[in-house]
Amino acid sequence: MPIKLLRRFLWIACLGVMLPLCAQTAVPQDSAPKGQLATLLAKAKACIGVPYRWGGITTKGFDCSGFVHFVFGSCGIDLDRTSGNQAKEGDPVDLANIQPGDLLFFSTRGMRKGITHVGIYLGEGQFIHAAGWRGTRTGCVKLGQLASSYFADRLVAARRIVSQLAPEDPESKLP
Repeated sequence: MPIKLLRRFLWIACLGVMLPLCAQTAVPQDSAPKGQLATLLAKAKACIGVPYRWGGITTKGFDCSGFVHFVFGSCGIDLDRTSGNQAKEGDPVDLANIQPGDLLFFSTRGMRKGITHVGIYLGEGQFIHAAGWRGTRTGCVKLGQLASSYFADRLVAARRIVSQLAPEDPESKLP
């Protein structure tokens, strides 16, 4: 078995075992997302089912980075428009320490193409993303499982943006 294939197999196996454990230990029940982080995740989930539209940045249709740009923008955080540039924002996070609200970056066309997809981690091995299906014009904002072989094999980085969220002031409400 070539070394590259062996590494990939070990990475998938490790990720499949570690992600559920990390998801359970990274955010204990008493420290579940609160305040603006909870609002951000709720806004992301409210978009489930919005159609996929390449270049889309509104609830009429999103592509992956447009979805992330929209959700974070709705909470007052201005992110760049493309997944490649979003992967340079915030703070890097070790994949074993991801928490709800972290951005997950994927290379869906091989490492030579760099970052090509982004989603928002929800916890417990789930993330939310706008996905189109190759060769079709269908797709939507939906949930994904990090332990699936497709995503486990293509996950390349995580970034933490939510540390930029201000503590929620009970007197103020997000738009």
